Amino acid sequence: MNGSLKYKPDDLYVTTHLCRGNYRSTWAFSGGYDLIAPTLLAHENVDGFFLEYDDERSGGFEPLKHIPKDGPRVVLGLLTSKDGALEDRDTVIRRVEEASQYVPHDQLRLSPQCGFASTHHGNELTEDEQWEKLRYIVGLASDIWANE
Repeated sequence: MNGSLKYKPDDLYVTTHLCRGNYRSTWAFSGGYDLIAPTLLAHENVDGFFLEYDDERSGGFEPLKHIPKDGPRVVLGLLTSKDGALEDRDTVIRRVEEASQYVPHDQLRLSPQCGFASTHHGNELTEDEQWEKLRYIVGLASDIWANE
């Protein structure tokens, strides 16, 4: 990967999403990032990582300690795209704070854990629920990073 990015233009931003499966609101893989973090998170020369942290099967935030300071952005997928229920605001804010123990707060971002329609089947939520969840994420992110 790093070899293919060696001569990329400065205005080309490359990110990596570590997907755990997203077919009709189901998942395929579980487990933390512990095994891959010392290599992938520490050394992949990308501008950001989109990491799934929407439930317990994603493991803890400790592997984020391998992300270089002033390095890639870490987009925390703390909100699920698999259903329309809005996550508890205080829980999301607390989890961002937990992640900031390993990666500087200004290097973190917020998103759904994956796309809303990774296949043509989509997920088990309505389009209105998708838009509401996106508005919710934008509002949360604005509040969390208001002072930066």
